[in-house]
Amino acid sequence: AIALLAACSDPDPRPPEEIVAERAQARWDALVESEFDEAWTYMTPGFREHTDSRDYYVEMSSRSVQWTSAEVVSTECEQARCEVTVSVGYRIPSGPAQLSGMESERRIKETWIGIDGKWWYAQ
Repeated sequence: AIALLAACSDPDPRPPEEIVAERAQARWDALVESEFDEAWTYMTPGFREHTDSRDYYVEMSSRSVQWTSAEVVSTECEQARCEVTVSVGYRIPSGPAQLSGMESERRIKETWIGIDGKWWYAQ
């Protein structure tokens, strides 16, 4: 009876807001550390089906912006869709003289979707 109950129960009983906030933070931690292969694992299955991790790594590592910090500020979910607000710190390592080395911070919103009981970043 216990095995049957375990098989029928949700593998993670936490509210979606908590699960998504944790996954979003983990994804951003990977981006800040330039662990783009790890960040790729949080993308939707459809994205990963059409973009392999090497292509994603090349795209992300060639960006002109370097992320320096990230903190999930809020998560709001409705059904199988969550909107996450993240405060992101960034630096522009090279560019026009007035922008080179500039550091700043801004809040961004991103969308996460639930597919088959799991949450994924939808680019």
